Amino acid sequence: MGKICCFVLFVFYILSPAASAHAAEGLTLWIHPYLPATELIDRFSPLTQYLSEKLDRPVSIRIQQSYQAHLDFVGRDQADLAYVGPVSYLRITEQYGPKPLLVKLEVNGAPFFHGMIITRADSGIHALSDLAGKSFAFGDPNSTMAHIVPRAMLHNAGISVEALGKHDFLASHHDVALGVLGGYFDAGAVKEEVFYEFEKKGLKMVAQSPPIPEHLFVARTSLPRELVEEIRLLLVNIGQSPDKTAILRSIKADITNLVPVSDRDYDTLRGLVQSLDL
Repeated sequence: MGKICCFVLFVFYILSPAASAHAAEGLTLWIHPYLPATELIDRFSPLTQYLSEKLDRPVSIRIQQSYQAHLDFVGRDQADLAYVGPVSYLRITEQYGPKPLLVKLEVNGAPFFHGMIITRADSGIHALSDLAGKSFAFGDPNSTMAHIVPRAMLHNAGISVEALGKHDFLASHHDVALGVLGGYFDAGAVKEEVFYEFEKKGLKMVAQSPPIPEHLFVARTSLPRELVEEIRLLLVNIGQSPDKTAILRSIKADITNLVPVSDRDYDTLRGLVQSLDL
């Protein structure tokens, strides 16, 4: 009788919700705060819902407080899955070693994106050379398009940060756009989607960056290899999903797909970062 009771209890345990949850533990997707947290949750929820259904386990969104916190958290292998910017990815691999790569974004059919150096439409600033002595708003120091790439653009135009009247680092791309619109800064740097969002409110573009390899998704190194490969295939196969448009355009309006990624895709950007010694 004792053995029968034990067997019944064992069957009850493996069929119970707690046991099922343990068998397929939830995953977390961590995102750097390039936009307000509520907006990022809205943008990435269709993706995590898709992954949750396909993996038969919950995938939840987490937003870090800063780019640096995100970089260190992902680097220390504390994030199951992570969405990272190109420069943050380079810093993670440089400081903490390689991470399993999943996919990168494809935008308008190409795996690249641009940044914009912006000013108010009525500012009288028309070229990068006009920025000498002007105030400038960068985004987070680890931001690809709100600091590193525009810093290189200014450098190549002969404008060092010392040649600016003043400069400051703000929390997000939106903060930069609003800071310029509000007259707190003469110019600033944002990713292209934020420029287009605020263009009709009174911004204009001074210069556009060269194409830079897009944002990417990585996994923690201790995640089982089979699970990493399953997630990679699910992300690549979003292109065949009937919900493709809803999932991708929720993240960014002009995303056309998620595509395979390799570390060498970022070699040119790696050289640029090293040349600036930042």
